[in-house]
Amino acid sequence: MISAAQLSQLPQDLRRLVRGVQNRSVADFEELCGRLPGCSASELCILQPVFYMHLDPDRLPAKPTPAATTDIDLVFWSFLAIVVSLGIDGSSDDSASSEKRYLISSWNRITPWLVFFHDQFIMRRANYRPLDRLSVIKLVTSLLFQVSVAGGNHSRTTRVPTIATLYRPIAELWLLALTTKDEDVECLSLQSGTHPTSFRVFGSFLVAECIRSESFVTILLEVSGSIDIVTSAALKYVKSIRSMAKNPDIASNSFKLKLLVPLFSCCVGIIATTSMHNAAIREAYILQRSIEEIFSTLRALQYLPPGGGSTVQALASSFQYLVFLLKHVDDPVSAFLKALRAHAFETMVHIDPSVPPEEEEEEEAAADPHAIIEMFFMLLFSYILHNKILTYVYKHVDTWSNDLGPIVRQDEHLWDVWSKTGQTIRSYGMLRSRAEMLRWPSASERGWVLQCHCGGTAEEINLRQCAGCQVIRYCSKRCQRDSWHSHHKLSCNFLKAAVGESVRCSEMRIISADNAPRLIDTTPRKT
Repeated sequence: MISAAQLSQLPQDLRRLVRGVQNRSVADFEELCGRLPGCSASELCILQPVFYMHLDPDRLPAKPTPAATTDIDLVFWSFLAIVVSLGIDGSSDDSASSEKRYLISSWNRITPWLVFFHDQFIMRRANYRPLDRLSVIKLVTSLLFQVSVAGGNHSRTTRVPTIATLYRPIAELWLLALTTKDEDVECLSLQSGTHPTSFRVFGSFLVAECIRSESFVTILLEVSGSIDIVTSAALKYVKSIRSMAKNPDIASNSFKLKLLVPLFSCCVGIIATTSMHNAAIREAYILQRSIEEIFSTLRALQYLPPGGGSTVQALASSFQYLVFLLKHVDDPVSAFLKALRAHAFETMVHIDPSVPPEEEEEEEAAADPHAIIEMFFMLLFSYILHNKILTYVYKHVDTWSNDLGPIVRQDEHLWDVWSKTGQTIRSYGMLRSRAEMLRWPSASERGWVLQCHCGGTAEEINLRQCAGCQVIRYCSKRCQRDSWHSHHKLSCNFLKAAVGESVRCSEMRIISADNAPRLIDTTPRKT
C-alpha cells in the first residue's frame, strides 16, 4: 500500500485515481493506465504498489463468471500498468530498478493469474470470456518478456523464474505464434519502439531456456503432437538469422543486431535437444540439413558490424552439436563432410575471441575459442583417413594454411597442431594421388587393380598383394623387396587408409603384417 506521505507527493488527479483503484474501481484503474506515459520516474516509483495490490491468488476464480468479472478486470489493468510502466523511456536507473524488483518479488503472485488468463481466454477454454483474446495475448506475452528482461540481460539470455506451471503456456503460445506467423501472437507495442513485437523470436529464447527440463519437453511433445514441428521451426529460424545477418537494415538497429547471436545459440540448443529425443528425425531430417545451415549461418554472423556481440558462445554451441552428431549418427563421415562444405574450418579459425565489455561477466568459462579450435583440429585429424574427407581437405589444405586467422597464428600451440595436421593431410593426399595414377581398369572381374612395381601388365603377371597395406600388388618377391626399400616402407602403414574406398574390400585378404609384409596370392586357385 502507498503511505499517506507518498500519496501526498502525487498530483491531485493521480491521488484521486489511486483512491479509486484502492476501492476496486475498474474505470479509475483504466484511466490511471492512460495517464502512466506522462508520469515522471519518481511518480512511477510511488505508484508501483498500486499495480500489484489486486493480484491476490486467493481471489482467483475456478472459472470466469459474471460474479468474478470485477476481479478479472482489475487483474487485466494491473498487468497493463506493469507492462506500460516497465516500457516507458526516460525512467531513472533507480526507478527502473525499483520496477524490476517489484516484478520479480511479485512473480509468484502473478503466475497463477497469468496461467488463468492463458487457459481461459487465449486457449478459449472458458465459455464466459469478458476479455478480448488479442489483448490478453499481448499482455501475457509482454509480461513474460518483461520478467525475462528484469531477470537478466535480454541480449544474452532469458531468465524467467523457473515455475513449472508456465511450461504449458510458453509452449502453446510459441507454437501458436509459429502457426500464425505472429498474426495473433505478439508482445504489446510500447512507445519506446525498442522492444521486439515478435513472440516467435522472443519465444525461442524462452523455449531454449525451458527445454533443458524433461517436463517441458514432455509438454512440448504433447502440445505440438510431433517434435519435428519444433525442430523444423528452430531450423527455419537459423536460416532466417542468416538472412537477417546479411540485411543492412539490421545493422542500423542495435537492439535487433544484439539479438541475432543469442537467438542463434538458442535455436541450436533447441535442435540439439530435440534430436536427442527422436533418432529418426536426427537421421532423416536434422543430419541432412542442420549441419550445413548451422555453420553457414555462423559464418554469416562473423561478418556482423561492431555491436553484434561475441560469436564465441555461438561457436561453442555449434561445435557441441557437431560432436554430438558425430557420436550418434549412422554416417558420421557424411555429417563431418557437410560441416566442412559449410565452411566450418574457415569459421573456426576466424572466430573473434574478443568479448564485449558488457558481456564479459556472462561469457561462460567453457566457451574458450582456443580450446574449441584445438578440438576441431584433432577431430579433423581423426577423419582425414576417410576417403571423402581426404578428397575435400587435400583440395583446400593450402588455401586454409594461407588464410588462418590471428587466433591460430598468434597461439604457438595451435599453430603447431595445425602444422602437423596440414602436413599429414598433404602426405596422405600425395600418396593417394600416386596410387590413383598407378591404377587402370582391367577387363577381368577383379575390377580396378594397381600396376606392378616392375612395370608388367595385369594380363602377363600373376599379381600378389602386400599383406601390410593390402593395396599394392607385385609379380614377385624381388619386385616387392625393391619397392619396399625404395618407397613402400614409408607408405605401407597408412596407404590403405589413405586410399579408402578406392580399392574393393572384397578383393583383399586380411592377414597381420610383420615389419616387412609378406605377399598374398590373390589370384583364383585352380580346382
